[in-house]
Amino acid sequence: MRFHDMFIASAGMHLPPKRTLDEAIARGEADESDREELSVTAVRVAGSTPAADLAVRATREVVERAGAQAAGDVDAFFYVTGWHQGPEGWSPQFYVLRHGLGRDIPAFEVRQGCNGFVAALELAASYLLASPDRTAALIAAAENFETPLVDRWHSSPASAFGDGATALMLSRREGFARLLAVTLTSITELEESDRYGEEMHPPGITLGVMADHRIRARRYIDSFTTGMPPLFMLLPAAMTKTIEQCAADAGIKVTDIKRVCHVNVNDGFLKRFVLEPLGLDPTIGTMDFGRQNGHMTASDTVASFTHLVETRQVGPGDHVLLFTSAPGQSIACALIRIDEDPGWHVPAEGR
Repeated sequence: MRFHDMFIASAGMHLPPKRTLDEAIARGEADESDREELSVTAVRVAGSTPAADLAVRATREVVERAGAQAAGDVDAFFYVTGWHQGPEGWSPQFYVLRHGLGRDIPAFEVRQGCNGFVAALELAASYLLASPDRTAALIAAAENFETPLVDRWHSSPASAFGDGATALMLSRREGFARLLAVTLTSITELEESDRYGEEMHPPGITLGVMADHRIRARRYIDSFTTGMPPLFMLLPAAMTKTIEQCAADAGIKVTDIKRVCHVNVNDGFLKRFVLEPLGLDPTIGTMDFGRQNGHMTASDTVASFTHLVETRQVGPGDHVLLFTSAPGQSIACALIRIDEDPGWHVPAEGR
């Protein structure tokens, strides 16, 4: 979907302290074989801080960067979640809205796995376009995997879970960058790859079963005794097609993309399935930043985008691609053009 005059007023993040892979090995949480498998040097660990409180901190940074007028323009809030956020049946989006913005406006929870933030970009932009009276929307995402039923180092294929939060404000009025296009698709034939071998009801989490995406994926792959599993045939082609479509919708060439902000997973996966099929140099990815944080699910791309802007690695005229894939299988990407330097600085305490 192509957007016209849809601006990014501000972006921000909150990243908790790092736990290095060396520390995790010393603690018995990981082992030496994880170095190559995970492609991380550290993950972010929030301890006992609720994910929603991480989101509040990221949201407040975005509101401060956008300014009082822009904050007053916000007409809706979209909160992206994946892992459990608090008491069952609770709606965390209203907590983040209450403490992060303090406005009584519509708030929505978005659950789309690692694609959640990019999906929320399209939902929020479309919400604003649905009425001429709407000006701005706030989006946030947060996770805290420091819980008993997930092993952050081994529960997900080719990645280690990190905690953190990101936020972004869309505006029809003004901003330092423009949202040019968002493209979403799915490969429903592959949905079983993320549930293979586990009963759908009652949900495993209600029985105290560990969340283990890795073992489900392995069972799915092993179920194909002959030939290549569809996962490895369909997914790379769909990724390439989705990115090419997003670039076409944005009115640019794939080769015009300056940087790619992607999910923080194994380097080999990114190179083989995403960057190399498009003829893109792997150095335009954000692997160096991502391997210091771990896989923060929906926050990966916006954290990397915020980092690129803060550190002046992108500037006016540059095109930045946000690219994600998620269980489903679903694929999402967004193209952003930087119009001006917002003048942000990395917080004194660092990231």
